[in-house]
Amino acid sequence: MGDSPSVGHRRRAPVPRGGLGLDRGGISSALRQRTIVGATPEKDTTEPEPAPAPATETTGEAKAVIWGTTVNVEDVMDDFCRFLRTYAPRRDAGKQHTDPYYVRGLKAAHANRTALDVNCRHLHAHSADLYRNLVQYPQEVVPIMDLVATEELSRCILEDAVDSPEKASELDQEPPRIQVRPYNLREVHDLRDLDPENIDQLVAVAGMVTRTSSVVPDLKQAHYKCVVCGGSVDVLVDRGRVDEPSKCARAGCGAKGAMELIHNRCIFTDRQIVRLQEAPSQIPEGETPHTTTLFAFDDVVDAVRPGDRVEVTGIFRAIPRRVHPRVRTCKSLFRTYIDSIHFRKKGDERDDVADVIDDDPSKPIGPQFSSDRIRQIERFARDGEAPYEKLVRALAPSIYGMEDVKRGVLCMLFGGCARLRETKTEDGPRDGAVARTGVTPGARSRGDINVLMCGDPGTSKSQLLSYVHKIAPRGVYTSGKGSSAVGLTASVQRDPETRELVMESGAVVLSDLGICCIDEFDKMSDMTRAVLHEAMEQQTISLAKAGIVATLNARASIFAAANPVDSRYNPRLSVVENIQLPPTLLSRFDLIYLILDNPDRDSDRRLAKHIVELYLAPPEPGSTEEQARKVQAPADERFLRDYVAFARARIHPELGPEARSELVDAYVRMRGGGSARPNRGRAITATPRQLEGMIRISEALCRMRLETRVTKADVLEAVRLMQVATLAAATDASTGLIDMDAITTGRTASDRALHESLCKDLKKIMEARPRGTPVSIAEIRDEVQRNHDGDLDQLAFLAALRSLAAEDAIMHNERAATVLRR
Repeated sequence: MGDSPSVGHRRRAPVPRGGLGLDRGGISSALRQRTIVGATPEKDTTEPEPAPAPATETTGEAKAVIWGTTVNVEDVMDDFCRFLRTYAPRRDAGKQHTDPYYVRGLKAAHANRTALDVNCRHLHAHSADLYRNLVQYPQEVVPIMDLVATEELSRCILEDAVDSPEKASELDQEPPRIQVRPYNLREVHDLRDLDPENIDQLVAVAGMVTRTSSVVPDLKQAHYKCVVCGGSVDVLVDRGRVDEPSKCARAGCGAKGAMELIHNRCIFTDRQIVRLQEAPSQIPEGETPHTTTLFAFDDVVDAVRPGDRVEVTGIFRAIPRRVHPRVRTCKSLFRTYIDSIHFRKKGDERDDVADVIDDDPSKPIGPQFSSDRIRQIERFARDGEAPYEKLVRALAPSIYGMEDVKRGVLCMLFGGCARLRETKTEDGPRDGAVARTGVTPGARSRGDINVLMCGDPGTSKSQLLSYVHKIAPRGVYTSGKGSSAVGLTASVQRDPETRELVMESGAVVLSDLGICCIDEFDKMSDMTRAVLHEAMEQQTISLAKAGIVATLNARASIFAAANPVDSRYNPRLSVVENIQLPPTLLSRFDLIYLILDNPDRDSDRRLAKHIVELYLAPPEPGSTEEQARKVQAPADERFLRDYVAFARARIHPELGPEARSELVDAYVRMRGGGSARPNRGRAITATPRQLEGMIRISEALCRMRLETRVTKADVLEAVRLMQVATLAAATDASTGLIDMDAITTGRTASDRALHESLCKDLKKIMEARPRGTPVSIAEIRDEVQRNHDGDLDQLAFLAALRSLAAEDAIMHNERAATVLRR
């Protein structure tokens, strides 16, 4: 085909450029570089004129083809033009639209100044050849699509101006420039399956974003100026290289080496480096996850953030590694990366451009849903029984029972509303002026609900964690022993490419605006658990390492599961003593569920039948058994995920007057419910954290109904959930009364009272003894036993001895089992 310039020969080493290695804004320059058989390309002042291509052997007529192939450019343009004008998806069947499907998308992209997303499955249904050419030669076909889409949009604008005189002003505006971004390929590759055959082809890979760099400028068009005569020339960047003019092209000058690059006259585009890692479900057994580098350009910049599960459509590229950044010598080893064209978040399986068209631009950006999906969600919340009960049955239907636990988990999925507390300030009058009242933003009140499941092994705690992780909008699943402090928060590492210190986000930061599921919570080290204190209440992660001082957002719910120390929950001990968690961390959980495995013949039989049914063969289609199973699960996982995402994005509840008064009354009742008789002890049955927890749970219950006003019934249900969960865990085993100190401090009020009484009695007994005379502990214990009713707790007696020894009141010799008065 000669040595004429081309648009992306597959054997040439590509470099990162504007997402495609081409000037997507100047499509005409790309078309000029295509080989024209039997014709001479038009002359360009900024590029050397290519040699004319030889004529074809069969005919001498002009024919434009993609360099190195026999694909006719005009056929591609005509085929894509017919696709834009005629294609109609199945959802448009029976609907009356003035414009075709993708023409509406073109107008919406022009109005919103965005790119046109083209579903490749639609493209394949229209023409398999066009789809194949797009996948095999994306560097050439995508700019052609840009040109066709721009021309089609200009035609639509002209027709609208003729039909509607009031739209004639659009003709005077800047000519439209549309970029086409294909997505939803028929084949999604794994990162480890990409090979040299895929180089320079359009590929789709799925994974999780682990790191995004800052946005940096990328040169798109260079501007040179002659220092002798002042003449200037613009040079397009071709494959990452700028052909600097050797001499001035102005007539009468021709000065050599006088061209100077003027930076502020150059044209730059945004560029960002994204690190993509394999999803956990795609990693084979015994393998470590693979990672790859993505280059994002233009409006694709900042489209994703760490923690997002995405499907990336882009061009798989390869570039040789340099021996040294300042040396042109390259190694024979190539480095691969992907030039991103389109990002699609997993769980967002929408296939309708009209979703973006029909939405009000003033609405906040969030998950997009088709009108049919919105009607299904509203019908689910309105028809039949209450959505609260249907959601409980739909959540983890394979797990038997645990109704109250599922209700609390549902509240965690929906969550409350995060707010900034406002502080009113009043300034005094100055010089006779009127006093001014202002509002200053205060502390942030979190809306995420933290849940802890603690109990016997084999009670489906890990199964419920895995299910929640699948339907959560975003989040990370991790285990206690396999997590470190930096693995949960953030770490500082040296980038292998730039050799700069960069920050890697941990599990809690990756779960921002999602749920972080932590299994085996009791087996985490103390240092690892200590980093969660700030994340669970302030919802931030503060970092100061290697000169990097930052505060990261960690607005995530913590869903944890813990086992008792002795593998069996001891009801006579408190929650803190059973799972050995620090009370300061335990008090930050809104709901603490004790899941006990108590033997009961009837419940055990129902549980066994339920588990056995899970192993039965699938029922025949249309049978009564299949209908019965459908009745048990009113919604599938995908619908439940969409329902949660819709409620969190669109519903923002507020407290009504009845709900406010009921919250105040419930809090006062909980504060006075610690003892049966008034003024008994100093037991604290509720704290302001419990009040804020009830507010968050009430808002979550309101969201389940897709309503914006919290009612009294929501508050009553929130109080009931709080009583069956956290307050049950805070019940004193010795007295049967509620004492929040069992969670906040690890010791109940009765334990403190017993400890103080024993210390007082021991002081009296030791003061009656002579100084320096050792006394056996057994003798002291017998004397203390005579002063107390009932059996003496040996652990409490030893704790009192240690307290007096710490105060230097006595000297305790544990080996000789004696004490003496100092």
